Amino acid sequence: MCAKALDGVRVIDMSHAYNGPFCTMQMADHGAEVIKVEPLSGDQTRNWMPFYENSSDSGYYAFLNRGKKGITLDMKSDEGKKVFAELVKTADVVVENFRPGALERMGFAYEELKKINPRIILASSSGFGQYGPLVERPAYDVIAQAMGGIMSITGEVGAPPCKVGPGLGDNFTGTYLAGAIAMALYHREKTGVGNRIDVAMTDAIFSALENALPFYDAYGEILGRAGCIDPATSPYDRYECKDGYIVTGAASEKLWVCFCDAIGRPDLVTDERFSTVALRCTRRDELTEEILKTTKTKTVAEMEKDFLDNGVPCGPILDIEQMVNHPHFIAREMVLEVEHPTIGKMKIQGIPVKFTESPGSVDAPAPLLGQHTDEVLKCILGYSDEKIRELRENKVI
Repeated sequence: MCAKALDGVRVIDMSHAYNGPFCTMQMADHGAEVIKVEPLSGDQTRNWMPFYENSSDSGYYAFLNRGKKGITLDMKSDEGKKVFAELVKTADVVVENFRPGALERMGFAYEELKKINPRIILASSSGFGQYGPLVERPAYDVIAQAMGGIMSITGEVGAPPCKVGPGLGDNFTGTYLAGAIAMALYHREKTGVGNRIDVAMTDAIFSALENALPFYDAYGEILGRAGCIDPATSPYDRYECKDGYIVTGAASEKLWVCFCDAIGRPDLVTDERFSTVALRCTRRDELTEEILKTTKTKTVAEMEKDFLDNGVPCGPILDIEQMVNHPHFIAREMVLEVEHPTIGKMKIQGIPVKFTESPGSVDAPAPLLGQHTDEVLKCILGYSDEKIRELRENKVI
């Protein structure tokens, strides 16, 4: 087996819910030893749906925490803090997504962690970051989507603001955090110095608003909800067919010509109403009427073939069942099956980052609550069976 990109990196994962565990999941997929530290009651997502038949373990938790080692630890106790400090000595990275100030109140501010391990990297994610006027506010994804701006531009014209389906605030934040940790590890290789990483969910969403800020800056225009269009180009939308919808875009003049050929309307190329991108955007409704004259007469499959035959990017709108069974996503190993100790065989999303020389893989299911506590304390910290038994009796673990 090839070495993975993060082989030899040890991560102490203090995070819960979604964005932090999503970050450390990616790191575990690519070889990091991730030790997930949970309170004795467990991560809150252990109670989140879905649940499988004959198992009380959450499928949500199982997907998000695959490949990690799980221990329980009472971080409110002095003995628990001592165990955590000893783990930090052995680690490369600590990941946490508590409300700002929580780690400091435990006695583990970054400056304190550096005293324990001068090379440590502390990676923190939170709703609003580690500083700023809103630093104290708690957040879930829907709040980050609302205050980060994406809900204001998501949905149909005239409809209420709408959350994007999955937790993009968590996804973006977790992915940014994983990338930042990789940068910090590289920086440490060059300098020997650790780092403090601060990623806010609202910042992550705001950074992903694409051209909303340029439109405001250039025109004073506040983009609103506009369905599936792209305000910067046209045609670029969802178009109705006889049996459903197809999405497509022609974001260059060359593709515009190809698009017109695909819908059997080469006359539109020389139509003065649509002769430039700017005109096609300002007269979007008129253009859509012309396009629908063709698409409404054909099936999605027929339109897909016509667009592809003319080199125009397009695609049907797939639901989860269609994706799970699609030969492309199967070939890309984006649908994996793992064996969970209580759930049994379960399907999970695969690894989107592909390396040729150091490919990632999912090598273990998510841990049961406290599954690896004894192993970690014994093999990493060198605790005796008697010491572990004492910690358990004192409800530290």
